[in-house]
Amino acid sequence: MKLIVFGATGGTGKQVMEQALEAGHEVTVIVRRPDAITIRHERLKIVQGDVLKPSEFKHTLAGQDVVISSLGVANREPTTVYSQGVANIMDAMWAANVRRIICVSASGLDPGPLWQCVIAKPLLNFAFKYGYADMRLMEAKVRESHLDWTIVRPPRLTDETRTGKYQIALNKHLSSGWKISRADLADYIVRHMDDPMTYCGHVEIAY
Repeated sequence: MKLIVFGATGGTGKQVMEQALEAGHEVTVIVRRPDAITIRHERLKIVQGDVLKPSEFKHTLAGQDVVISSLGVANREPTTVYSQGVANIMDAMWAANVRRIICVSASGLDPGPLWQCVIAKPLLNFAFKYGYADMRLMEAKVRESHLDWTIVRPPRLTDETRTGKYQIALNKHLSSGWKISRADLADYIVRHMDDPMTYCGHVEIAY
């Protein structure tokens, strides 16, 4: 498959890029700083572009099979990277006739069990107030897009190694699980890029 990754300089995006190449896919990454991508591969294309400036990347989506958004921010200031960035991506997808998109969000947006709602949700919303607000807006725009979307909601991300063993829940909450490695999050994404069972669905993933 041909995939395009936004956020490839972050921990999850880097894992998606590397694991997709390992699996034999053709990968294009859109990054503001191409020099931050240190690997080189015959099936890797590096394109300089800013997700908030769609004119810099919109023509790159032609011929792609799937778009992966693992966008993130490095601070806790107000942001539109998630909502406006993904809106720009989806506009470019429609223009290029690309229908499949997978977006990384966060499980803290919609905690499941009562104890999570009572304990975790207030703390997470306080700590990540602006990022979570923008992620909620992103999710709403994705759900309204009429694309073949999947929103993946991981809990706390770690740099542990890939195991290939984790819990998943489609369109429902996991009853347990506080963390997942970026490597295993990427493992799930790469394995389910063309899985129609996940289309128009929310996926929770954790150990």
